[in-house]
Amino acid sequence: MLYRTFPLAVILPFLMVLGSCTPRGSDIGSISQSGSESHLDEPALAENVTIIRDEFGVPHVFGPTDASVVFGATYARAEDEFHYMEQAYIKLLGRAASVSGADWLPWDIFLRKLEIEKHSRQEYLRAPVEIKALCDAFAEGMNYFLKTRPDIKPKLIKRFEPWHALAGYRLFHVSGIDGETQKQIGQPNILSAFSGYLSSTMWAIGPSKSISGHPMLFINPHIPFDAPYEMSLHSDEGLNVSGQLAYGIGILPISGHNGDMGWSITANDPDINDVYEEKFFDSASGSYQYGSEILTTTRWTEKIAVSASDGIRLQEYVFEKSRHGPLFDGPEDKRYALRVAKLSAGGVLEQFFNMSKARNLSEFKRAIAPMNITYNNLIYAGRDGHIFYVYGGAIPRRNPELDWSKPVDGSNPETDWRGFFSLADLPQIEDPASGYLQNSNSSPFFTTDGGNPTESDYPAYMFGSDRDTAIARRSRQLLSTEEKISLDQLSRFAFDTYLPTAAADIEKLNAEWAQFSPSSKTVEAELKEALNTLNDWDGRAEADSIGAALYVTMFHIRGDGSSYPTISRLRKATALLEKYHGDWRIPYGRFNRLRRSEHNRKINESPSQRDLPSPGTPFYMGAIMTFNTQTEDGSSKSYGNHGHSYISTVEFAPKVKARSVMSYGQSRDPRSAHYFDQARLYVQQKLKPAWFDEKDIQKAAVRSYRPGQ
Repeated sequence: MLYRTFPLAVILPFLMVLGSCTPRGSDIGSISQSGSESHLDEPALAENVTIIRDEFGVPHVFGPTDASVVFGATYARAEDEFHYMEQAYIKLLGRAASVSGADWLPWDIFLRKLEIEKHSRQEYLRAPVEIKALCDAFAEGMNYFLKTRPDIKPKLIKRFEPWHALAGYRLFHVSGIDGETQKQIGQPNILSAFSGYLSSTMWAIGPSKSISGHPMLFINPHIPFDAPYEMSLHSDEGLNVSGQLAYGIGILPISGHNGDMGWSITANDPDINDVYEEKFFDSASGSYQYGSEILTTTRWTEKIAVSASDGIRLQEYVFEKSRHGPLFDGPEDKRYALRVAKLSAGGVLEQFFNMSKARNLSEFKRAIAPMNITYNNLIYAGRDGHIFYVYGGAIPRRNPELDWSKPVDGSNPETDWRGFFSLADLPQIEDPASGYLQNSNSSPFFTTDGGNPTESDYPAYMFGSDRDTAIARRSRQLLSTEEKISLDQLSRFAFDTYLPTAAADIEKLNAEWAQFSPSSKTVEAELKEALNTLNDWDGRAEADSIGAALYVTMFHIRGDGSSYPTISRLRKATALLEKYHGDWRIPYGRFNRLRRSEHNRKINESPSQRDLPSPGTPFYMGAIMTFNTQTEDGSSKSYGNHGHSYISTVEFAPKVKARSVMSYGQSRDPRSAHYFDQARLYVQQKLKPAWFDEKDIQKAAVRSYRPGQ
């Protein structure tokens, strides 16, 4: 890969002439490109769309057509988080360095190699009419927002285009490139810059286990606390869906429900990408071997803008790809090609659209049959009385005699993919005798009690590091203990903070303490008090629990060589708590906190209004309420930033009953009443109503308006 740098003095006249329109393959500080412009009538769309905001600021959008409600929902979302949305599309278009500087240049290079723009443009051109209409509506929703809000200044994208929506959905393909694959192509941790690690929990409760006799669903993505966004859409054409979007991209819920059924997704780890070592005859000419043929690589040039203190500089890169995919340089002059499942085909939006419109399990299976959502477990629950789980993904069929965990020989035709596994061929469970299904990024072989798929029925290369996670084990324990479950119970289970390992760990502490001499016990009387506190503790990581503060602190102390807490760790835990908090007898919430951007605090607002004690623990400790934290420099507190970000329970009665809550609130504007208004419910482990029926939405309405008003 080669590049040349162009100084600002050279490109400035070019910028002045070009304005906000740039040709394909360049990047000069703004994005608005020709070739797929929408020609929708924005004012007419706005006139026929109604946005209703409830007391939590959630937008419920009503309109005559599917496209009209997408237009309205996009506009409403932009009101709440335009800059976050724009930032997401800037990143997925490979233009982050032009806004955020050279640190993002490796990311931009990687995304340009994947040809996200080219694939998205082509997908738009061949898309069915109804999908094109949704993409058009998205673009016009964003553009109408900018047109009616001149106070909002985009950082780069002055005009959105329909294909941008499909570029956003390629996050599913990009984030499906696992860590080992990134290492093999010499790009370790390149993707963590976008979303970090992915995890989630989901449950489906069948009629036989439901007190009401109606199936229920639990949706719980574990993503950054500020990533989810909630909305509902209501179209006279049949797109009636409510749920959660994330990361600033997308135009339809990725987990949610309509009036008849709902679904959730969690990240799994199927092998959906491969690395090929290409055998080159002449790298200069790009000639390489494939079977008995000599093929030539494809090369193209792109300019990438990089912002710096002295302005923007353009760097020109030459990219190259083989028949398998984009090329990366390896050690000892080796060259590797990366093949990403369905990257060029896309189809993610179309699949979510069809899922949103499904009314029963049969229609839902038809909707997901293309398996264009590349690496996700799927769970279904519906008013038709069915629950269903599938280890989903765009998993290629391969020669089982080859080792696919390492780069394979690109010159060998036996390394070609042989299509993809069909829905019928993937691990799945329908209506188990146990009455429930669960998944928490866990193996399909631990989904429920009995009746799980058999691992030996599937090729080994199908699965990555899927395992029986701590949260999956706790989920099965919770759901199997109760003979029948109500919606209220399900909502309580959603915030369960019980730590499955605590009882056994404390038993080991007691056994170790019993070996101490009487004199040692006398000297360490305070340690005995701490042990008694743990013995009296109920094993739950609640914000007011002293036992939880001790156990969690002790759990995270390392260095004594043991795999479980010891008296030595307990001694260190009390010392640490005393050092940083003055006493070890403090509630867990003293240092386990939920906070949103202190520097964005309103004038005259107390810091405590946006800094709350919270229950929950990191995912690996096994509590359902996942509260992953980070500690800031100079602080003795840990602040939640990832995990239990969106929580929803749904019961599919004749009239659907739904509840939900987010960690913070709908808006990213610190001046908004909905910036942190759901946080107090969250730390109190309560859900709010998630209104779906039109009459209920009208009753809950705080504001009703049309886009642009």
